[in-house]
This record gives sequence, C-alpha cells and structure tokens, in this order.
Amino acid sequence: MKTLLPFLLLILIHHFFLAPLIRKRLPLYIGLTAALLILFGAWCFAPPGGSPQGPPPAPGQNEMAPPPPPVPDGKGPSPRDRWRPMRPETSRLIMGFLLVGVDLGAYFYVESRRRERRMKELEAENTKQRLESLRYQINPHFLMNTLNNIHALVDIDPEKAKESIEEFSKMMRILLYEGDTPTIPLAKELDFIEHFISLMRLRYPEDAVRIETIFPEECSGVAVPPLVMASFVENAFKHGISYSTDSFIRAKVELQDGKVIFHCSNSSHPSNDDNRQGIGLDNIRKRLSLLYGNTFTLSTDEGEGRYDVLMAIPSQPEIGQS
Repeated sequence: MKTLLPFLLLILIHHFFLAPLIRKRLPLYIGLTAALLILFGAWCFAPPGGSPQGPPPAPGQNEMAPPPPPVPDGKGPSPRDRWRPMRPETSRLIMGFLLVGVDLGAYFYVESRRRERRMKELEAENTKQRLESLRYQINPHFLMNTLNNIHALVDIDPEKAKESIEEFSKMMRILLYEGDTPTIPLAKELDFIEHFISLMRLRYPEDAVRIETIFPEECSGVAVPPLVMASFVENAFKHGISYSTDSFIRAKVELQDGKVIFHCSNSSHPSNDDNRQGIGLDNIRKRLSLLYGNTFTLSTDEGEGRYDVLMAIPSQPEIGQS
C-alpha cells in the first residue's frame, strides 16, 4: 500500500489541480507538472529509510563485479549476457510518466464530451428561442384574421357571431394550453382546424363554398408543429374564397411510412392572390427547417383556377437536428 500511495497522489494532484490549468494557463501547468514529476522522481530514487540501497559489500569483495570470462573462439558476450534488467527506480519513474500521460488524455476526452454536450444544449436552447420567435410572429397574424371574420358577422348575423365567439374560445383554449411547445399532438391540431372551419362556415353560404376535410380517425403518438396546417387552411380561406363565383377548399391529412402528409387545395382568384408568399409561408419554412432539417417536404403549385399546398413531415420531430 505504501508503494501505491505516491502513484495515487500523483494522479489525484494532476487530475484535480493541474489538468484544469492546461487550457487557460498552459505555462503554469507545464511548470507545476514538471515540479510534480521531479518530486515523484526524487521519491523513486530515494533510498528506503535514508540508507543506501542494497546490502553493503562483503569485506575484501570488490564493489565492481569482475568482467565475464572470455568466450572461446574469440566471440564476445552473447546478447543474453549483455541484457540487464531495468532498475526498479527507473520502472517506477516511467510508470509515473505514463500515468500522467494517460490521465491527461482521459481529461481531454471527458472535457471534449462535456463541451460537446454543452454545445448541443446551447444549440437546442437557441433553436427553441428561434421557434418561439417565429411562432409569435404567426399567431398574431392568424388571430387577427380570425377576429376580423368575427367582426364581420356582428352586424350581419348576431346569432352567428355568438356561435363564432364560442368556436373562437375553443381555438384559444388549444392555443393557450398546447401552443407553447415546439410540437403538439396531431389530434389537437386537427381539432383546431375543425373549430376554425366551423367558424368560417358561419360566414359563407354553404352553396357558395364547398369545404371538404379528410382526416385520419386514429393519430395517437403523432406530433406536429402547432398552427402550421391551420395556417395553410386559413390562407386557403383568405385567398381562395370569392363571393362572385363558386369556391372550394379541400384539406386532407394522411399517415404513411412514419410521415404526416398534408394536402390543401383551394380555388384561386387572381384578385385575392396578393401577398400569398407573405410572412406566414416564409416563417413556416423556417420552423420546419429548424424542426426537421432536410427531412421535410413543402411545395406549392398554382394552376388555372386552383392553388395546392403539399407538406410531408416526420411524425416524430427531433429539435436541432439538421
């Protein structure tokens, strides 16, 4: 145990007191480590109990061993005769240097893993803040249009305005309790869309606007970013409805091969197409990029009399992976 104690002290002093200095105060680390190794070397070569190492030579015996007798035929000593075992003092010193080197490598490895983990935490925190910033830009825009729709009903049909306020309160409940996270259950997003469509149906005559939705009956365990699909549906009402001609809106959600596929199609009227590529679509692309990296698909296509949006995202997002 007494023999192992200096090795243990060497490792503990180097690991906890000297190694942390290597990044910020390298010259001090080099000087203190050299001093520590010198002290360790002094212990390695110090005679036990303060007396010379080994028994004293017998009286009349020379301290130097006589040279080996010559080998016949003029040959010198064999390689085995020339090899001498390493002194214990030298072995301990080499072992001390190796232990310091191994400890230094282990310290660098642990520190690199710690820095990598910290960088991932900072990246995830930064991603979360950027997502919140983008979401707060979309939510007021979305709610402003909804309130304008309710306001239009107050003078036209007060009873429908009351119903619209009830639907709006259901939407706000989802926003308040579910909209403050990067993703929400798909069922919550579809409920939000259903409430919004119910609200919009009160404003438009049934025979003038054909509204069709196809949603999966079972979608447990699937998460999507809040208000993304709803924003496309809101955009379809904003740009796809005309009081002078028949209009249509179709929203479809499918679950295929671990992906959520959303397709929204609406009638297109040139007079209503202003700012279709505005802040909403741009922010949605940024949000999807932060959540899914390059693993999502978002495309728009405008043909004669119609406008289509196709979005495919993984059902289980990983924030910060890109």
